Amino acid sequence: MDPSQFIRSVYLGDRACKSIIIDGWEAEVRVQLDCISRVRGETWNYYRDEDLVNGFIVFEGTKKIEWDPNGRIPNDAIIALTFEPCSAEGAKYIFHIEIASGDEKTGETVPVRIGILAEGIALQSREGVKIRD
Repeated sequence: MDPSQFIRSVYLGDRACKSIIIDGWEAEVRVQLDCISRVRGETWNYYRDEDLVNGFIVFEGTKKIEWDPNGRIPNDAIIALTFEPCSAEGAKYIFHIEIASGDEKTGETVPVRIGILAEGIALQSREGVKIRD
């Protein structure tokens, strides 16, 4: 499935980032969310049969990561996930994921924009099963 179709098949509304794992040996960046749902119709419509609780969005064949602003740790809502074709650094795509970074003490929330130059995207269950369609 191409990234455009794949991203449209993933529901991330009201979902939060739990962790980001950078695996240099596997050339992957994995973003763990509290839950990932699939969209199997025109809209999500509360379809939960394929939910991945504590699942991951996996950026495969990662070449480079860009983080803005530096220093903020994404720990809250997923704001957006987009992509565009890319030929820089040997990557096929640049994926843009925007995640809120909330400060518990001040209540301030700042969007963190992460650009990931990679070969592709997949989902992964807690058990390690990768989903590419």
